[in-house]
Amino acid sequence: MPGDPYPSTPSRTILVIEDNPDHAILVRLAAERVDPELDVRLVADGLEAVEYLEGRGPYLDRGVHPFPQLVILDLIMPRMDGFGVLEWMRGRPETRDLPVVVLTSSISPRDEARALRLGASGFRTKPADLHLLGEQVRDIVTRWLD
Repeated sequence: MPGDPYPSTPSRTILVIEDNPDHAILVRLAAERVDPELDVRLVADGLEAVEYLEGRGPYLDRGVHPFPQLVILDLIMPRMDGFGVLEWMRGRPETRDLPVVVLTSSISPRDEARALRLGASGFRTKPADLHLLGEQVRDIVTRWLD
């Protein structure tokens, strides 16, 4: 159906929800190294992620802004944090089963437990080493898209 914000055919699109532009670009580059055909989309906070996932505002056209097959989510963000995004996503039938892997700088076991309780598909801590970050992203992409 034209304009359907939740297509039945999954795309090879990853939505990266990350407020740090440097981290977002590194995740995008690492994912594209795994598969140059991936369409990696970046949004800077939880409210923008909700708009993207609902296909509203600037993300209305799914031909231009495809529904993702995987979400990589930071926890600590302005406006709406990653916990709020998870809670929102898991409360909606359209996004309830969409894989969401948390990739965060938090090392708190409480944050991990909370994210998993709210429905995260996986939880990874961002390593400080760029090479290790690339390996983390490669593992996420191959695990959840292949």
